[in-house]
Amino acid sequence: MRSARPPKAPRAPRPDGPVLRPLLFALVWSLVVTGCEIAALALRGEALSGRLLGVIAIFATGSLLGGLTAWPIARLLTFARRRNRARACFAAMTLSLAVTTTAITGFLFYLQFAQYYGQWHTDRPSLRMLWETIFTSATSSYIFAVAGIRPLLPVLLPALLVAALAFARIEPRRSV
Repeated sequence: MRSARPPKAPRAPRPDGPVLRPLLFALVWSLVVTGCEIAALALRGEALSGRLLGVIAIFATGSLLGGLTAWPIARLLTFARRRNRARACFAAMTLSLAVTTTAITGFLFYLQFAQYYGQWHTDRPSLRMLWETIFTSATSSYIFAVAGIRPLLPVLLPALLVAALAFARIEPRRSV
């Protein structure tokens, strides 16, 4: 006589789907960028204040969103590539990660900058409002480029290349 076995519960799918790898990639990239920003601020002798915590939060959020955005862009850029796919993946990730991280972080920096200076700007839509918005964005872009990116560039460039290499090693093995 056979013993009755309870039916097996269906297995949950492995969390290695199309969401986990980009999310882990973005989290690690955000930790690296945030750590580099904290180290750069500490080396400059900056005291920890609310303003610096805001700057660190902007870099953390911008790099997280940049990493999340760069992954699908790099996959899209190398979608139809069959020959030299690893090289194409490396180049696509290097470009997309650098551009998306810089653009999103710069935009978040602009939003913070515009919020602060907005108290002195006009509220009514006019030519003056357009003028103020253009010059606020130009000023915030300049300050972000000089004070935000320049000190991090020597440290983050090797990290960017390592991140692109990791993507190039993972992505060619996956079916598109």
